[in-house]
Amino acid sequence: MKQVNYTNMNDQELKQYFLEHKDNKEAFYAYLDRKQQHPKQPIIGVNELDTLTPEQQIELITQRLQEKFNL
Repeated sequence: MKQVNYTNMNDQELKQYFLEHKDNKEAFYAYLDRKQQHPKQPIIGVNELDTLTPEQQIELITQRLQEKFNL
């Protein structure tokens, strides 16, 4: 079996490789390691919730999700 260099893959390539090779434990662990390297960023902070109306919260969350997922 050919040795795959996961560090040379960008995040999207590694994710795609893992999805195509779900039985590959090395790819699985490489993917998990990569996911843990990226800190989670909330869509909306608690301090923002306190200052916005529910309608403004929905609008802001929608806007940030569109930006995050390039919609």
